Amino acid sequence: MARLFLSYSRKDAARAQQLTDWLERDGHDVWRDEDDIGGGASFSSEIEKALNDCDAVIALWSADSVQSAWVRDEAGYGRDKGKLIPLSLDAIEPPLGFRQFQSINLSKWKGRGEPPNAERIRSAIARIANLPQGAAERRREPRAPLTMAFGRPLLVGGVIVLAAAAIVAIFLWQRWSGDRQIAIAVLPSPQSADKAMAADYANVAAADMAAVLPRKFDRASVIAPADAGGDASAYRMLISTDPHGAAVNASLTLSDRDGRTTLWSKNWSLPDASASDLKAEISASASKAALCLMDAKAGSSQLSQPALGLYLTGCTDLGESTRSNGDFVALFERVTKLAPGFGPAWDYLALGRSWIAEGLRGGSSPAYAPALQSARETIAVARKLNPNSAMSYDAEYHLISDDTFRGLQLLEEGAKVDPDDGRIQMHLSDGFISVGRMSDSIEAAQRGVELEPASPYVRSQYILALVYSGQFSKAKADIAEARKKWPKDPAIDLADFSFQFRYGDPRAALELLPGMTNSSDADMAPYRKFIAARLDPSRAKVDDAIAALKEGSRNDPRRRNTVLLALGNFGRVDEVYQLLEDPSFLVHVERGDLFRPDFAPVRADPRFMRVAARLGLVRYWRQTGYWPDFCTSERLRYDCKTEAAKYPG
Repeated sequence: MARLFLSYSRKDAARAQQLTDWLERDGHDVWRDEDDIGGGASFSSEIEKALNDCDAVIALWSADSVQSAWVRDEAGYGRDKGKLIPLSLDAIEPPLGFRQFQSINLSKWKGRGEPPNAERIRSAIARIANLPQGAAERRREPRAPLTMAFGRPLLVGGVIVLAAAAIVAIFLWQRWSGDRQIAIAVLPSPQSADKAMAADYANVAAADMAAVLPRKFDRASVIAPADAGGDASAYRMLISTDPHGAAVNASLTLSDRDGRTTLWSKNWSLPDASASDLKAEISASASKAALCLMDAKAGSSQLSQPALGLYLTGCTDLGESTRSNGDFVALFERVTKLAPGFGPAWDYLALGRSWIAEGLRGGSSPAYAPALQSARETIAVARKLNPNSAMSYDAEYHLISDDTFRGLQLLEEGAKVDPDDGRIQMHLSDGFISVGRMSDSIEAAQRGVELEPASPYVRSQYILALVYSGQFSKAKADIAEARKKWPKDPAIDLADFSFQFRYGDPRAALELLPGMTNSSDADMAPYRKFIAARLDPSRAKVDDAIAALKEGSRNDPRRRNTVLLALGNFGRVDEVYQLLEDPSFLVHVERGDLFRPDFAPVRADPRFMRVAARLGLVRYWRQTGYWPDFCTSERLRYDCKTEAAKYPG
């Protein structure tokens, strides 16, 4: 197995020993300074030798270790060599220089049995140490398969319906071990009007790219501007900047080794450069384009120039909402015709066709059946050509996304195939909310952000996970940070509105409301009345808002979720249960709504378990062993498992 270097504070020695014991039971060779430095040996030389010899550096971050210069130095070595696996003992924020790496949370582990995130730790070790496929399999007794089939509505609180094309993120590319070295030189463009600014941007982009590429592609290398002058073997990433007053124009161009053939480019034109972090945005786009290029060049398929250009265009567009679903599919249909054996293109095509089928589901369109069949056939081809990719699982998920339990099971299968697919983590976060696993939802969303730092959609899911878990201060801070990076992004707007509308500043929600929907003023009136009731929660105002929402949902039972949310928001527990007892509504309930913070009084009532049983949740909790967070984190008048036992089956 792997040779692991464990870096920790002496004050955490007991917990370091517990982790060591578990890792050694898993078959790994763990080096700790306390155990492995012999008498008379030079302390620093032994540590340096152990760092050089190890396959991975595991850093245990804690309130004590973040203050330790030794731990920071050892973790820095692991970071710079692409061998760092950060674990968090007490949910402390890592020191500067390490915050771009998402720590695996061990704060709830008492040292007995397996850590709660054992699967993630095994996967990280297998990935960093290049262990054979299957080495990261979790050792646990099999659970009974889930066979439930319950529908999940598509509306989110009844206010916003996002097109499937909007809820996507960048594709995370699988590792490869081909013999070819692929290098990318990052340079300021000679045509740049402000060469100093372009050089600064190029240095940042090169550093960020160097931190990302080698972790995903064994033979990838990045050449910094200072070293890129005479290397004719590298692809070239040129950055040009042209500031004029407060405004700035910029461009990013990826060219072939000859420097004359443009493979891909992107342009920016900002009237106010201070309104966004352009440097970070260009850097993220450069890494994204580089990953797409690596994916295209690393495999066995040799793409022609037209196929490569089309692939880079579509690959980098994913998550940008610049194309319709139909245009996205048409582009990758062209790529698969030009390169029929190129698996990643089939992955994208499967995803696009699944969006189209999902958009037709639930209506009476005769186009749904052939669209569904087309998506399924494409998924089968993609999975055959690219079996280690989770994207085909993402595509299949969109075909059953209205089925909470089957969808969650499929996403977990996809995460097992590729734990480093950020989009799967994003969907998992949403799925965990629907079964009350709020801590797991935040953790999956954090993992998604780590893997997809350039995706506003993944970031928006992290914000929503914080909001629906009641971590409002963190959500508010993250919204402000995301706004700097994506000042006018619709996904961040939605996350901001979702927070402000129900939990934050009602006035801010009122300003955001027109941009959230294409509805008429009359259709938005119930939501304006809800906001008015939050500003003045008098009985008359609340009654007026709820009545307006009921009227608006009269002809669409799915929109009654907006009524449910309003009743929960204003603490009307008995009216919530009256609505949940209606069989005609129960099939449309969005399960995740029941685990929001304002529904705590609803969950405190023993009647909640009866509703949960009718929604299939009790069966899920019992079969999987994953009981919802509120059973241990909230003050209840009952024991969850005892109450659930009243509803067998």
